[in-house]
Amino acid sequence: MPAETKPLIARRLICLGTLAGMSAPRALLAQTAAALEIGVLPNISARVLLGQYQPLRDFFARAQQPVQISTAPNWSSFHERTLALEYDLVVTAAHLARLAQIERGLVPLLSYSPNIKALIGVAKARPMKDITELRGQVLVLSNPQSLVTMRGLQWLAEKGLQRDRDFRIINVPTDDSAGSVVVRGDAVAALLSSGEFRATPDAVKPQFEIMTTIAELPSFVVMASPRLAAPVQQALKTQLLAFANGSAEGKAFFGNTGLTGIGEVPPGVMASMDPYIELTRKALAVPR
Repeated sequence: MPAETKPLIARRLICLGTLAGMSAPRALLAQTAAALEIGVLPNISARVLLGQYQPLRDFFARAQQPVQISTAPNWSSFHERTLALEYDLVVTAAHLARLAQIERGLVPLLSYSPNIKALIGVAKARPMKDITELRGQVLVLSNPQSLVTMRGLQWLAEKGLQRDRDFRIINVPTDDSAGSVVVRGDAVAALLSSGEFRATPDAVKPQFEIMTTIAELPSFVVMASPRLAAPVQQALKTQLLAFANGSAEGKAFFGNTGLTGIGEVPPGVMASMDPYIELTRKALAVPR
């Protein structure tokens, strides 16, 4: 069944006993009757995303816990499914995680590292010495709903550059990249994340460079559905930490994604997203 169309799975009653020869977290999860559903924000194509998360499925399979990785056609529909509690675990951007925590009581378990860098990229053939050169020009966004876009536009406003007044914005087509748009001259600069910069096509990378780093922002957060009992949430957290810290599957996952770790959510991260809550609600109203 396609990940994008999978319906709400039946929720499970999980016995709290132990199975012989297993650790308590594995025993807890092994008694789950149906597959654990992990929803992952579609920040890249579904095909690539599901391939990246195959090692996580393999790891849980060794713990006798089947896992299904699900996503959605766009950020808006993914967040709607998150709020509908269609996923047992959710991997999502920090601002979306905070909104889900506030609106539906999802529980932050862990976060990815490293932090996400918000970047301004330009064509090497047409560099900008100062961001004020954006005035009267076109800026391309990789994703108007991302935290990088929200912080980047805020940063530009602090520099005296207001969108639609001082510069025009275009959104990158889904089958393109921000770097490609800049290199071919459709925009003078791109506002993008460090991950999106890494994903720049090989043919474009030699012609595209970073002009400046705007900020470092919190990485993705792993959230648990409030429908899961607290002991199950803790068991899942323990297993995810085991996955990240030394397992062969974890090493494969980090090699595929460019991530470096999964650990405790740093203090204050969730609350630091509060200034973006209303912007996030408005952005999600427009499907991407």
